[in-house]
Amino acid sequence: MKSAAESKLKSPQNNKISLWDLWREFVPLSLSDVTMACGDPAVTTTIAYLPDAQINLAALGIAKSLAIFFESPIISILHASNALAPSQASRKALWRFTLAMGIALTVLQFIVGSPWGFDLIGVGILRIPKALATNVQQVLLIMGGWAFLIAWRRYFQGLLIYHGQSQAIAKASFARLATLVIVLVIGFWLKASGTVLAATALMIAVFVEALLVTWMAYQSDAVRPPEANASSSKLPNNWREVSKFYFPLANSMLVVWGGRALLIGILAQTEDATVAIASWTATWGLVSVIANSTRMVQQIVIKYHHQVSEQKLLIFAGAIGAACSLFLLAIGSSPIGGQIIQAFIGGDRFLAQNMKNALLLCAGIPLLVALQNAIQGLFISDGKTGQVNFVTWFCTATLLLVTLIAVQQKMDGAMAAAIAMSTSMLVEVCYLFWKRMLIEYRE
Repeated sequence: MKSAAESKLKSPQNNKISLWDLWREFVPLSLSDVTMACGDPAVTTTIAYLPDAQINLAALGIAKSLAIFFESPIISILHASNALAPSQASRKALWRFTLAMGIALTVLQFIVGSPWGFDLIGVGILRIPKALATNVQQVLLIMGGWAFLIAWRRYFQGLLIYHGQSQAIAKASFARLATLVIVLVIGFWLKASGTVLAATALMIAVFVEALLVTWMAYQSDAVRPPEANASSSKLPNNWREVSKFYFPLANSMLVVWGGRALLIGILAQTEDATVAIASWTATWGLVSVIANSTRMVQQIVIKYHHQVSEQKLLIFAGAIGAACSLFLLAIGSSPIGGQIIQAFIGGDRFLAQNMKNALLLCAGIPLLVALQNAIQGLFISDGKTGQVNFVTWFCTATLLLVTLIAVQQKMDGAMAAAIAMSTSMLVEVCYLFWKRMLIEYRE
């Protein structure tokens, strides 16, 4: 029996698949990412209109970076769940692995949030400013179960995707956003502390989403044991094999989010750390909403790699990224965009100007994210993930090095982060494209 990969490699390119066909399939896939990303601006705007906005935004930026760092090893549970779904033994092994990873990461986050752990890591290593330390520690403890809930959710999302239930994932994402907004509105009306409100809203929202995807997986029979077949018998079916299978998937995400957590630590060393971190947190929250809308292009590329020419796929990805970059550029450069930014961060003109300057430097990031995911999709489709993993390490080092140099040159913190992020992503796209061209030339 031929493997799916062998069949795809031998299948001819289908010129009947147009760019419009790709767009029609891409848009529904991107909705869940966009919906999830919309939570950050909602949180930022709410905090901006509460007392001590700059301190709370900066504290949330640090704490959430750390929480996402603890989450990063289990982000790829979604991919693993989808890939291992054909085998019941693999599902069971992955489920046990998911629970163990979720619990272990939760315990680690609570340790870091504890008084002695925070003094050692937060104050001693990351050098979090004293003005922010208490708020950061509170958020870490409130969001202590974040990694566990994300792991749980992504396991069942993978099963839903395997069984063709992508709409269920989108519905759960909308429910998560609605829950987040409701909790934020209630907390704003009660004049709750900005950081406590944000952390509580994020946790309640992701808990609701996790419950919904679990319920939908059972309702749709996505958890029903699959029929055994020849290909499923080759999948990892015990703890050791699943661990070996999963490690490469986790490594890249750990490096990416670890680098971004260290980025916040570097910004904490600037002369006005609170303003720098608050500006960058607000800026990156807005950039992420737009850039994340392009990430699902990778799934389209993987699916159609051997049916559509690479040139057409890259044009498709570039068109999506360019449209999003132009939108971000319009926000950062137009008078109306300036008004939106100022309203977004509670009317703070100084913070708004810092954010506007950083947004202009980040205008190309959506295009770079689209191209990055598209080229990565080509490598993943061919099973050549080693190059993707290598460039992740190299570009994360570039991100941190450029930020450190810019900060030492007394550059504004948000501007330094924006330049470093854009530079590192440009380097990654250029490297991946060069490696792709080299492989094509050799073949």
